[in-house]
Amino acid sequence: MDIEDVFPEDPFEPSVKYASVNQTPFVVPWAEGRRVQLGAGFNTQRLPDDALFLTRYAFRDTPGTPLEYRQCQSTSIKDESGSDIATSAENTSFSISASVGSSFLGASGRGNYEKSVRDNKNTSSISVRAEHTCGQIDAVVQAKLERQAVRLLETSPDPIKDFRQTYGDFYVAGYRVGAVNSTTILGQLANKRFFEAKHAELDTIILLATVHKSINEVSKSANDVGALSVSALDSLTAFYCNFTARTFEDSLRAGEVAAANKQRAMNIAARAEALLGQEFLLGHGDNVDQEAVHRLCDRGLVTELLLAPFASLREYQSLLLRRVHKRASVY
Repeated sequence: MDIEDVFPEDPFEPSVKYASVNQTPFVVPWAEGRRVQLGAGFNTQRLPDDALFLTRYAFRDTPGTPLEYRQCQSTSIKDESGSDIATSAENTSFSISASVGSSFLGASGRGNYEKSVRDNKNTSSISVRAEHTCGQIDAVVQAKLERQAVRLLETSPDPIKDFRQTYGDFYVAGYRVGAVNSTTILGQLANKRFFEAKHAELDTIILLATVHKSINEVSKSANDVGALSVSALDSLTAFYCNFTARTFEDSLRAGEVAAANKQRAMNIAARAEALLGQEFLLGHGDNVDQEAVHRLCDRGLVTELLLAPFASLREYQSLLLRRVHKRASVY
């Protein structure tokens, strides 16, 4: 298999197979309540029913590896409408998750939300999506490979394949800390006017600046034929809502859910930073242990995982190169 065979149809939608062949680090979305340890191995050629991460760790004393939190704040808020929202750049993180068969998001609220949007990608919709990154947690020093992993690379007849099957070919190298908020209302517009826009003015504070935002509350006439699918997610409050509006009363509820969750989206940066500072007391350069990372996962503050290839490790490269030199000296 070469890189042409796995190059994605849409270059803005990466795939795990492409990352594997190209041996490049990649980021995958993560959901609240799911814990994963630094150094956990991932096999890009895993079968759909295989566990997401392997049970054996390639590194020594993984739980004791010192970690550091680095601030790197960024906020993105997108308010879109149209029939191609689910295939736009806002959902590229889910595309790489879906490409492994069993989603990195699992049966979480975020996983259910992304699946709902993905499954209805050809349906007209209104969408608001907000993401805020507070910072990233990485290892202070690169952990060393454990003894059995070293021996496998030194003695196995097929070290790369056997290492991948035992430990994976990628590992969890870091955690993105932040928040995600999304609202999507899906409906078959066809030749009918399903949506009547009602605008409510809302003053919100984003990054200490007061702005005047317009909230689109979506309503549906009781005489219209069809239904609306409403999905809303907020990682900081563990809020997830998914229902189908078939009556006028349901459409009013859809408008209320959309307006309330969009208000949360407008405040996502302030809410995430406040929670991180008050509950976890994390600042730039602070040391973090694995238990604190688990609590961040439980609280919905770990939104992405950074996966890096074992092949990029100097120790891994050195062990394989040593074998090549030994074989060359024999001849």
